[in-house]
Amino acid sequence: MKTELLLVYIHKIMRCNSNNPNIKTKVKKLLTLYVLLKKKENKKKVPSNRKFWVRRIFEENNRLLQGCSSNLIVEIEDNDPDKYFNFLRMSPDSFHELLEYVKARIEKRNVVRTPIPATTRLQVTLRYLASGDSMTSISFLFRIGINSVSRIILETCSAIWDCLKDIVLRVPSEQIWKEYADTFQTKWNFPHCIGAVDGKHVVIEAPPRSGSVYYNYKNSHSICLFAIADADLCFILVDIGAPGRQSDSGIFRSSVMGRKLESGSLHVPNPSVLDGNIMQELNLPYVLVGDEAFALSHFLMRPYPRRSNLDRRKKIFNYRLSRARRVVESAFGILSGRWRIYRRPINASIDTTIKIVQATVCLHNFLMKDKTNVDRARYSIEDCLGEESLGLVDSGRTGSNTYSTRASMIRETFATYFEGPGAVPWQWEKVLRNEY
Repeated sequence: MKTELLLVYIHKIMRCNSNNPNIKTKVKKLLTLYVLLKKKENKKKVPSNRKFWVRRIFEENNRLLQGCSSNLIVEIEDNDPDKYFNFLRMSPDSFHELLEYVKARIEKRNVVRTPIPATTRLQVTLRYLASGDSMTSISFLFRIGINSVSRIILETCSAIWDCLKDIVLRVPSEQIWKEYADTFQTKWNFPHCIGAVDGKHVVIEAPPRSGSVYYNYKNSHSICLFAIADADLCFILVDIGAPGRQSDSGIFRSSVMGRKLESGSLHVPNPSVLDGNIMQELNLPYVLVGDEAFALSHFLMRPYPRRSNLDRRKKIFNYRLSRARRVVESAFGILSGRWRIYRRPINASIDTTIKIVQATVCLHNFLMKDKTNVDRARYSIEDCLGEESLGLVDSGRTGSNTYSTRASMIRETFATYFEGPGAVPWQWEKVLRNEY
């Protein structure tokens, strides 16, 4: 309406004062204003794709009446604790303890509309991680818009990592390393072992315009989850996000933990401080144990190559190392068994995928510390070994077989010790059956 009146006014001026130069300048300005107003009106006429602020099925009343958080979860928490554990992969007590840690980070202020409560946000994230369902399915289950679900999962995973990492991933010190070594000696009969190291590929949907950066040897796209695990199947140190094209050995060498172990700045204790210990007499350092994907070094033991003719001493060493190294495989098995998000390629951006992996690692350690969760889940080492997963696959490429004389002497000394004073009764039968 304004543009029509302006056009009429311009016509009147031109009819009355067509020869006046000042009027011509004024008309030009008015015509410019007319064009601008016309463009603005045309923009307003473009139909919007948003027909409503929020869909009726996702309105607050329907979410409270029929959403999962206010109905199903409340019912199974009161009447069926086993199903509650199966639904969120933790007991109610653990859930409320976790909520206390992250509540301040994920709770929203009431500004225009009533926000989704922190309890529901945490439930949405845990169910997404536990089920491996799409965000669309989670959206219908909790009666929350798909865009809100996506944002909630990202924010909550970030909060879990930020709030739990300093609690469940302790900064290693000499005393902590010694505790890890004592536990390995007690449970797995491998002295001076401070952890088992391995890496897995977290399969993802191919990122746009990524080329072959994330393309791995198993013909899929992935990022790498690289971890050191202790004797209790918990993660000590993790490196997350390396492109899938890299090998375990390459990731380890370039990671912060690898560089610090190489330089001796990770506070690994010196065996000389131990008094009256046979390992001190043998002058054996504290070491990690890994598979053939890693290079032998003075701080990392790998098995003797199986393609060569092994004598009994070397077979015994391989068996004892494999027995200690299986803890990290078991930790990965429990991780993928508990959080089914790893059973399919993750369809998210690289940043979101890294946050998801970080959150599940923290949740793994958080739940493994509580014996109630471990017993209820009924996860055993034997059940998790060799378990196939579509979204968390082995990185089975062989590393370099080049090593120093010092590393070779350390491995030889371990092998001699395991055949002699460090022998265990059942190792002879395992070697005879070639189970190493």
